[in-house]
Amino acid sequence: MMKAFKTMLKIELKLSLRGMDMFIFSICLPVVMIIILGIIYGNKPAYEGASYTFLEQSFGAISTIAICAGGVMGLPLLISDYRHKKILKRLQVTPVSQSLILAVHLVIYGLYAVISLIFVWGIATLFFNYQICLAIFW
Repeated sequence: MMKAFKTMLKIELKLSLRGMDMFIFSICLPVVMIIILGIIYGNKPAYEGASYTFLEQSFGAISTIAICAGGVMGLPLLISDYRHKKILKRLQVTPVSQSLILAVHLVIYGLYAVISLIFVWGIATLFFNYQICLAIFW
């Protein structure tokens, strides 16, 4: 089972990267948005007298875009495309279950989300002095 998972993950990841749509929407789009917001607003407060900057306020929204691009946009489109091309029907006659396909794609979109969040956080921290407030976690 694990060997099938690894093989499917390798193949589906290559297919996903070859398609470029998820790479653009889940990794590049949030990075470009954080750069644009950082250039425009920099370290300006969110509003007069605010103790946080506009970039700090927007970080959650940009992170949400990075996460939802795969899960909300990518996964349903991929499954419907596989269904339209009758790939799911062909896979029914193989030992690979449909839940394995779904698990592989959940891992792929999870990887996209983590990579995107690392890039967004890294760019915000390095170039725009973003500091995450850990007080909300305690």
